[in-house]
Amino acid sequence: MDTFQRTGTGLLLYCAGVMALIIVSFLLFEQDAMRWVSSAISELSGYHGSGLFLLFLFVVALLTFDIILPVPSSVVAMFAVAVLGPLSGGLSVWLGLTLACCVGYWLGDCSEKWIGTRWLSVKERQKARQLADKMGGGALIMMRGVPVLAETSVIAAGMVQYPFIKFLVLTSLANSWLAGAYAYVSLYGDKRDPFLLVVAGSVLIPVIGWLLQRFWQRVTLTTGTSTSDIQPSATEIQTIKARFTVQYQYPICFTHDVFSLSNSDLLTLLLRARREEAAQGCVLIVDQGVVNESPDWLERAQAYFQQHHQYIHLKGQPLVVRGGEAIKQASQTDKLYQYLLKHQVDRHNVVIAVGGGAVLDTVGYVCATFHRGIKLLRMPSTVLAQNDAGVGVKNGVNGYGAKNLIGTFCPPFAVLNDFSLLNTLSYRDRRAGLAEAVKVAAIRSAEFFDWLENNAHSLNTFDDQATQFAIARCAELHINQITLAGDPFETGNARPLDYGHWAAHKLEAMSHYECRHGEAVAIGMALDAYYATEIGLLSPSDQQRLIQLLTALGFSLWHPALDQCDKQGQPVVFQGLEDFRQHLGGQLCVTLLSSVGVGVEVHDIDADRLFIALLALKRDHQADVAAQSESLSWSEVG
Repeated sequence: MDTFQRTGTGLLLYCAGVMALIIVSFLLFEQDAMRWVSSAISELSGYHGSGLFLLFLFVVALLTFDIILPVPSSVVAMFAVAVLGPLSGGLSVWLGLTLACCVGYWLGDCSEKWIGTRWLSVKERQKARQLADKMGGGALIMMRGVPVLAETSVIAAGMVQYPFIKFLVLTSLANSWLAGAYAYVSLYGDKRDPFLLVVAGSVLIPVIGWLLQRFWQRVTLTTGTSTSDIQPSATEIQTIKARFTVQYQYPICFTHDVFSLSNSDLLTLLLRARREEAAQGCVLIVDQGVVNESPDWLERAQAYFQQHHQYIHLKGQPLVVRGGEAIKQASQTDKLYQYLLKHQVDRHNVVIAVGGGAVLDTVGYVCATFHRGIKLLRMPSTVLAQNDAGVGVKNGVNGYGAKNLIGTFCPPFAVLNDFSLLNTLSYRDRRAGLAEAVKVAAIRSAEFFDWLENNAHSLNTFDDQATQFAIARCAELHINQITLAGDPFETGNARPLDYGHWAAHKLEAMSHYECRHGEAVAIGMALDAYYATEIGLLSPSDQQRLIQLLTALGFSLWHPALDQCDKQGQPVVFQGLEDFRQHLGGQLCVTLLSSVGVGVEVHDIDADRLFIALLALKRDHQADVAAQSESLSWSEVG
């Protein structure tokens, strides 16, 4: 009874299901199968010379697939030794039964992968393997002569992944005894009861042998061999498979004036993390740019927590940090770790990060690694962060001269987009964030691209309603790409959300980050569009639509740093392709447009044609600048 309790009902149901399948197949199809076998034997018996060899092969085939055919192996074996003789018949019986054991083992191994992992828990499968190791080969040997149990035992051996070499040796020996019993019957069956002789030969003799083996093991153990000295060989140690699924879910909310005393959005989110009756502990890390543009922001934040002190509280004074690429350095991450350690922030607390994409990236990395992960609530303060950087699952800092070299994939606890924070931005920063909206529309939504074209003037003048809709729709498309595209942690090579980014990241570094990220992305998209047209992938009309939209939003599609060349005369920005390839893990995969709203992946870039595209981009930019200057001169004359 203890054995059954250890292995669990799942294993019992599995074995019972195998036995039932074998028995049912016999009840339903045995008579039809026997008629077919008799007909085949009669046909083969008509051949002389080669007929015996064909009968030998037929017997081997029947016994090999006996595990799935409703034909009694005892009937086939008795026929074999009677017609082929004790030697040839016994050999055919042994070979057929041994091959049948291999087929059964294979079926069991397949069922472990297809069925066992669903029917049996990991603990039950482990206990089944322990039980098989404990009983040794005795069960396999004893069951070889017992109908139904013989088939079930070899399938179960495959399911628990019993060592195959050991399995083959034991079953081969048991089958040799079984074949010998049938051969003995062919010689002396007229003097003795054949059934009793077969039972004696196939069951009783292996049982006696197994009992002698167990007795010898006990004698050996009592003469000084300790069980602790017996170590399994490397070939007997089975592979342990770890498999589990982790589900992620986090809200992305939109609000106005989050610290208004009548606004409960932040309170509602923080209460989701509350585990006890005590107030939820939090710390506040704020971008210096937010404080500079809104000096009373910290005071209003602290007043909000004071009003709701019975539910939420700050564990220390808010930490104000530098914004932009300056924060993505080791010295700044060390400062953040010390702050969290000083205020004893743990996995039950919530870190609230307020700032642009660089601040959210850096604080996100620190939160993902401090105590192996603490809760992070993002409050993006820029258009770029609210529609892109702040809503995704990536974070990282710069290192060893490379942008975002060090980082993790770690979803936030929540994202709260406060549109009132955008009022702290300069026009240049507000415009830069719109590049990500153009990017996601260009690769994923022709409908959203049409909307951007129709509302370009409102977006360029920072109309609140248009800007807020663009942010929300861009964030939605971004999240759809993360959650529905099947690769949220970027284990593959494709990076559709990095459209235009291979050149953008390099351009940012070349300009010493004077060029904003959004501005660099706009230039990167323009360059990729010119290249796609150059190779015949994108139509000139769709290329012009993208260029005109970016221009209408106020972007300049050229930067003086693009004129920099290396010693070989190649533009330095082209080195961004190699940086991007290394970032992807060795294989280049660049997203290009085939039409508005449709992005495709390419793995090779023609440097000569890319150079032609870069020259065309510069030429058209210079023509636009000249046209604007001429227009301005005529307006001054008028």
